[in-house]
Amino acid sequence: MAQYPHIRVFYGSDGLVHFMPFADAEHNGQYAEKHIGQGLIDFVELDLSKYRLWLDAARSIHLTMAHYQEVRDAVYDVAETLKHKHSYAFFFLVGLLNNIVNTPIYYKDDIESERLKQLATCLEELGRVIELQEIFREAVDMCLDRENRPDKIMSERLCEFMVGHPEFGSAAVKMQYALLPKKKGKVDIDTLRDIHDWKLTELDDLLEIMHQEVEGVSLMPYYLIEYLDEMLFFEFTEMLKNGQYVKRCRLCGRYFVLTDKRKRDFCDRPYKDKRTCKQVGAKLFFEKGIEADAFLQQYLTEYNKLYSRRYRAAGKYAREHSGKDLTAEQFKAWSAAASKARREYVAGKISGEKLLSKIRSLPLEKNQPV
Repeated sequence: MAQYPHIRVFYGSDGLVHFMPFADAEHNGQYAEKHIGQGLIDFVELDLSKYRLWLDAARSIHLTMAHYQEVRDAVYDVAETLKHKHSYAFFFLVGLLNNIVNTPIYYKDDIESERLKQLATCLEELGRVIELQEIFREAVDMCLDRENRPDKIMSERLCEFMVGHPEFGSAAVKMQYALLPKKKGKVDIDTLRDIHDWKLTELDDLLEIMHQEVEGVSLMPYYLIEYLDEMLFFEFTEMLKNGQYVKRCRLCGRYFVLTDKRKRDFCDRPYKDKRTCKQVGAKLFFEKGIEADAFLQQYLTEYNKLYSRRYRAAGKYAREHSGKDLTAEQFKAWSAAASKARREYVAGKISGEKLLSKIRSLPLEKNQPV
């Protein structure tokens, strides 16, 4: 039996990928994407600076019963920073926190200790979101960006990623089957939506609506996703399976999904004055040439240089590291700080010269705080 919250993913007869989030048995929503992977890339590019700041504040509160409500409120305040910023990260995170704090406690002689353990688990799960972003940013860099490390074929990169993260070697995504309306060999989403909207549960009612305008009913598959890491892994593996890749926008420097084989250089994200990179990018580069954003080009050059140094260290023992090798911890710390500087530049908060100065002067000591 599925737990709540969860998301059901259907490949519809309309050619879209449909996501149905279920907060509980009575409440569900629905949205669609043309191609799988948008949620993954949006998560990788999500600005977690405020999230990190508020999480640090929550962790600084003494975890005692005297501060129980304060810590609990702080936990949900951290999660609230993701609201309206990502299609499913906030949904899964708040659902998980609710499940943790609402878990019945049967050790009545030690109920206070158990309640504090629940909050400690919540803080761990909040930290896990940051870890997941680092892991899947590495996955995207390594396996989905064809312009990164062109000396290695995609299968080699995937093997390197799996060796570095063996936990994904046994990861599984649930596939369920249900009696669903069928059209063009896939799920008829319009009819399925009517079934949920009208809350039809009787078999006769279901069969009547299913046979009105569709080809009939069949046991149709769908994916059942119950956790954030499952959804990210699902999108990642589906992109690999479908041969979908990503590219960095020449204007803002963030990744976007390549939805077809046409040459694309700019993403659809807002840039300035409510216009998107795609709307202003080509004209800007045509009028001012590549130097219009030479700073972001140089940023990518610096990023790739550090990325190569991190790769050289992969698989080596600490004693084998040369002066130019970087550990995974060093690269993660540098990457997080460099990405923050890039976001400040794109938002117009710092100049291009300041951007390059920042990323070139970042320390690379192990576990250096960002």
